[in-house]
Amino acid sequence: MISEANQTKTAGPAMSTLPGTSTGTITTDIANLLGRDIISGRFAQGETLPNEAEFSSSFAVGRSAVREAVKMLAAKGLVQSRPRRGTRVLPAKNWNFFDREVLSWLRESSPQPAIIIELLELRLGIEPQAAALAALKGTPKQITAVGAAYDAMCAADKGNADPAQADCAFHEAIIAATNNRFFQPFGLMIRTALSVTAPITNALFGHAVGNLDEHRAVLIALRSGSSEEARIRMFEMLSEVLTAVQGDARRRAQL
Repeated sequence: MISEANQTKTAGPAMSTLPGTSTGTITTDIANLLGRDIISGRFAQGETLPNEAEFSSSFAVGRSAVREAVKMLAAKGLVQSRPRRGTRVLPAKNWNFFDREVLSWLRESSPQPAIIIELLELRLGIEPQAAALAALKGTPKQITAVGAAYDAMCAADKGNADPAQADCAFHEAIIAATNNRFFQPFGLMIRTALSVTAPITNALFGHAVGNLDEHRAVLIALRSGSSEEARIRMFEMLSEVLTAVQGDARRRAQL
């Protein structure tokens, strides 16, 4: 639990406030608020959080609610609590990025360039192989789902569908078409990565939605059952995006 004897933070960001309307229990609301604050960097990795008394006073809630919320964060690898030493934010390497709530907090945060690059690096390591497997193992129904998502992307390009949702559906359909149980958990991770990065990368390329020609090339490879072609097309598409984001990050760092 958060130590009552822990030192008060002397310099740090102001705590966020609980929402006016709750979507769950007070404990869940506190966990969501603190989770977003940690993921966004409001509370830095290695930082010691305020103690229970401070949180209880700030949120106008009982200490037990704060204590249970911190336990929820600890279970997700975000914090570690020790008696008389307080609650410390753990390094990002400890965070469970397969947890739905952690991914939700990441989607709701304002991503820093380093996070965007890391998410793209993750996609580059996963999706080319997923495309290759989908070309080999995807059922006709599953490949049709990829095609339907591509059609939605085309509609989004004309303002008739949501760009991020259509793009996410395309890549998630490919993950599903691998028919590999160990690839399936990456579907939600890919959705989070796209939700976070797509608005930024589309702006860099001047697209309303992801590059349609490159997505179509992947789809054609899937329909033809060409595993290696699907791998190459997906790798090229994601490599182009990663290179552009890295270049933009370097330019911004020089300003």
